[in-house]
Amino acid sequence: MPNPLTHGLAVAAAALLATTGAALADWPEKPITFVVPYSPGGGFDSYVRAVAPEMEKILGAEVVVENIPGAGGQKGAATVYRADPDGYTIGIWNVPGLTVPQLLGKSSGYDLTDVTWIGNLATSKYALAVQADSEFDSLEALCSQGEPFKHSDTGPASTSSVTARISMSLIDCPIMNVTGYKGSTDTIVGLMRGEVDATIKPIASLLKYQKSGDVKILMTFENERTLADVPTSTELGYTDFANFDLRRIVGGPPGIPADIQAKLSEALIGAANSAAVQEWSASSNRPLDPVGADEASAIMSNLMEFYTQYKDVLE
Repeated sequence: MPNPLTHGLAVAAAALLATTGAALADWPEKPITFVVPYSPGGGFDSYVRAVAPEMEKILGAEVVVENIPGAGGQKGAATVYRADPDGYTIGIWNVPGLTVPQLLGKSSGYDLTDVTWIGNLATSKYALAVQADSEFDSLEALCSQGEPFKHSDTGPASTSSVTARISMSLIDCPIMNVTGYKGSTDTIVGLMRGEVDATIKPIASLLKYQKSGDVKILMTFENERTLADVPTSTELGYTDFANFDLRRIVGGPPGIPADIQAKLSEALIGAANSAAVQEWSASSNRPLDPVGADEASAIMSNLMEFYTQYKDVLE
């Protein structure tokens, strides 16, 4: 005769499993919030707003873009990290920028080793730009002016700040980060106003301002040229600069169930590969590099290890 207590526990466990399975099968049943940790109009915002409508079609639920700027992206990142792990809150993460507080042991409100990674949306290369009529015509000129060159940034946890500080330290070029800008667009506008000497931003973010005659791109952080008239850092002898790039990785709070993580990942990759988003990418010159959850998790693990070697520069 079965033990009543054991039998009761087994029945309860089976009921819970069945209920959980049914809940997951019905997911999503309400809108999904997609957090952008910066103000509207910047690169991260543009990417999310491009894929969100296509994710809606795939998931059959509304995907609401919510901008939560502050603390160089940390406020939005912490908001995502603290959300319920039910798959209804995800966000786009600025990497390596958002690795900095954790590498330095500072309180940030999140732990990147626990984030549920969903996929890498894009990988962007950087470029160095000055005002269109600037007296500086090269990085060498910026570095040899007798004082640190002023560089516009959103904050020390931004990826461009990380790239600028580490890359300039490799060539002993003095730099002063001017922070407080709300987003990448504002940092470029600050350059155009003459508030700084230069800025390092994704190539795509700078291109339209170069085409309008407001900024001049001096160099890209690449091995191979993507801009016919602009030399690469490798061509100019700065061989290590091409190692630094910007990852736009999507993740959610710790503990999202594996099947919901998989659905979100499939929706993200499907949206990035859709005709509409591919057309947007080509017309806006914003490259896509979509990979799934497993690859994104591996990328994050490798990047955390890579940037640990520059911890002293970032302190």
